[in-house]
Amino acid sequence: MARAQYDNLVKFVTAYVGEAKGPGIVERQMKHCEPSTADTFTSADLQKIAPFLIAAAALYIPDAAKKEEFKTKIASLPL
Repeated sequence: MARAQYDNLVKFVTAYVGEAKGPGIVERQMKHCEPSTADTFTSADLQKIAPFLIAAAALYIPDAAKKEEFKTKIASLPL
């Protein structure tokens, strides 16, 4: 079972890009915080993966203000 931190991140990303894209975006970007996995994901991993999530999610967020909001909120996401 995935850790709560990972689940919270997936929910956050999904809120911006939708159910069809959110989980896949996070899963594909996990390579940037290896050797961590969903089961071992920590706030330190979030710091590693955040820039990649911002870039990937931006492809699916058409509104510039929402992109900026995503970028701001991911930096302070409570894990």
